[in-house]
Amino acid sequence: MEDDLQEESRIQAVLGNAVDFVAKEPVLLAQYESLHPTNFFPQLWPVGHGSVAGDHFNNKVNDIVEHLGGPPEFYIVREGRSAPLGDSYPEAAMREVFAVYARARQSIIRSHIYHAGSFLLADQPEFINFTESEDAQVLLVRHGHAAFWEHAEAAYIRLYSFWDRVAQVLDFSFFNIRKFDQNGFTSVMDRIHANAVPMDPSLKGSGSWKRLRAFQTSESEDGLKWLLQRRNLLVHSLHLHPLPDEQSVFKSQFNHLESAHRDKLRPRSQKEETELLLGQLTRASSLFSDFLTVAGFSPSRRKDRWVRD
Repeated sequence: MEDDLQEESRIQAVLGNAVDFVAKEPVLLAQYESLHPTNFFPQLWPVGHGSVAGDHFNNKVNDIVEHLGGPPEFYIVREGRSAPLGDSYPEAAMREVFAVYARARQSIIRSHIYHAGSFLLADQPEFINFTESEDAQVLLVRHGHAAFWEHAEAAYIRLYSFWDRVAQVLDFSFFNIRKFDQNGFTSVMDRIHANAVPMDPSLKGSGSWKRLRAFQTSESEDGLKWLLQRRNLLVHSLHLHPLPDEQSVFKSQFNHLESAHRDKLRPRSQKEETELLLGQLTRASSLFSDFLTVAGFSPSRRKDRWVRD
């Protein structure tokens, strides 16, 4: 009987800690973000939603969704008649873009928190009163570092997933393709380049298209090719982790990769990884308006706002 009571008490304590953790995490994320300069962790939506910039951005998104056949803001209908059904796909695809960007951003903030927290635990243990032993501190520091790499890995994968969601919208915009289970961002951009650009001088000369295309073909650390290579390595070959002897360990694990390729993709220090992630997030944010502009060059599927006899 006493053992059962102790076990029940232990279960309640663990569940209580779980609830406490779940309830506090959103607050911590918001508080930690507030410690940094505005737009340190970039957003797709302009800072100060509800401002002139925010309203302009919102209108641009709505215009593109409507351009792609989504329902307009309003219909004028005759009495007794119903508005036609709008195509819900463009809006759903655009929501996916926003949702996956938000998840990538949250993963980056979490990794940043664990980066700061684990190093503070190691360098300034007075932040926590270790009543047990130094081993407890070592264990917590080790856990903090491991959690950083876990969240950073998720962030890289989600960042590339964001660009696949962008491609999903572009594939529908230019080619009316709704089935999107294999074609990635690079494939869709190449198809637009080969088929749509030669037919539209305005698209070919557009600064938005040129910037989006330059990002797609860039092998720099804030370009898509580097992000795709890093993502593929993480998904198929190597979990993200520190390398004590970076050259020898990486060579022994992946001796089939060329030296230049290894050096480019090898895991860096935690500080360098956070900078790489923020650089990719910044590029995604800055190019989002260009993506909307490019989508606007596609054939319009917009339906009339008016319902006639």
